[in-house]
Order: sequence, then C-alpha cells, then structure tokens
Amino acid sequence: MKKFRLSEDLNVGFVDGVIDGYKDYLRVRKEAAKNLKIHGAYAWVKGNHIDHHVAVQCEKLGIVSKLSKAGITWQYLQFQNEAEKALFLVKNARYFDPNAVDKGVDANGRPRTKKATYMENLVYINEDVNFPEEVDSANHRKSIQLELIEDPQKMLISKEEADEVVKQFEKFYIITYEIDEEFLIHSIMLWMPNPVNNKAYLVEDLSMLINTKPSHIIEMEEETKAILQSSMDAEYDASSYDIALTEDEIDETTRES
Repeated sequence: MKKFRLSEDLNVGFVDGVIDGYKDYLRVRKEAAKNLKIHGAYAWVKGNHIDHHVAVQCEKLGIVSKLSKAGITWQYLQFQNEAEKALFLVKNARYFDPNAVDKGVDANGRPRTKKATYMENLVYINEDVNFPEEVDSANHRKSIQLELIEDPQKMLISKEEADEVVKQFEKFYIITYEIDEEFLIHSIMLWMPNPVNNKAYLVEDLSMLINTKPSHIIEMEEETKAILQSSMDAEYDASSYDIALTEDEIDETTRES
C-alpha cells in the first residue's frame, strides 16, 4: 500500500489538526466543568473540535472541507483533495473495526451487527484500487445506526450525495485517532477500505509524527482526567435503547412525518 501514501506535508497536517482539535476539546471540557452545573453533553463534541482543526490545517494545503449532514441533527466534515481525487474522513479508532469497516464496534468494543450506510457507500470510491488481496463480495442488508454518543456510526448521507461522491473521487481514506488510558493521543493511522472484502488496509502509521512539535504536548492534569473519566462512565450503546433503525424503518418514519 506504499504507493497510496500521502505527502509528508499532508500527513503532518492531519496529525497537527487531530492534536490541535483534541487540545481545544480538552480546554472546552475544563471550562464547562468549571462554569456549568451540568456538562456531560460536552463529551459528544470531541469530533467537532477535531474535524474543525483538521480543516484549518488542510486549508493551508489546498484541501477543502465539506459539511455533510449526519442524520437528523449531527454533522461532520469530509475532506476533499480535488487535485488527487481523494476523499478523507477522520474517525475515532474506538469505534473503528478494520475487519468490518461498514459496521465497526460500539462504545464497549462489541462488533456491530448493522451496517452504517454512509460508510458502505463511500468505500465504493475505492472499487478500482488494486488492493493486496481480493475476495468475492457478498450482499448484505443495509441499515443506518443512529447514535446519541460521540460515535462515527451515527453519520448518514443521502443516496444521491453518496452516488455523486463516488463519481467525483477515486481514492477514499480514513484517518483514525486513538486515545489511551491516560487520555492522550496514542496513535494516528491512515487506512484505505476495500469494498470487496469490507476490510481496511493500513497505508501508513502516522503515530511517529505525534509529539514532534512543542504544540503537540498535552499537559494532562488529574482534574482533567477525572472530567474525562466521568464521560466514559456515562457512555452507552444506543442500540440497546432501540435507537438503531433500519433504512426501511427510517423511510417509513419519514413518510409518516
């Protein structure tokens, strides 16, 4: 997969953006805990901060960001390199499964049984990519996972938007970031998903770029750790509360409304 690696400048931009966004998120969490009597909902906005700062870094390199609708209320950013016809998404590794890209895992690390339609559609951008191995594809029942936690599985795009994206781009990448037990950015990986076998192939481990700049250093205080730990304790799997809906159910709900 070496031939699909990105430029050093773009790799650095993604790493800088993820770290800047996470640091900004930590700042906001601390302020909310200090000033508000209730602040648990701030645990859901980490992805917004990271997407924003990745966009800031990408703009310096000519990569545009596009706001995409994520279900009824959620939004996320797609990062588009029009010159290279490449599309990027940033995802929390906690919910990412390289062996089942369109499903992933839940907040407890359990494999999901339902697909995320947005991901199933986007991986077809890579249908002409020459991956290391090929297997016969299988048809699976499409579904959409709606989440009320900070979970990439919640993201949804329309079929029309997905079809247009597949026509516009030739390469689709996923950048994952992992947060360790000390609540620090532990790894950042660059992947390409294969639509044939639903697996993600590691293009490059960008973790060696972490903490290579003074701006990357995160001074994690015990007070901040306590705030973040309380958020982890409050997370739940929305599918356990019947928030997971299939496409047919969503279509029916839309007609009724």
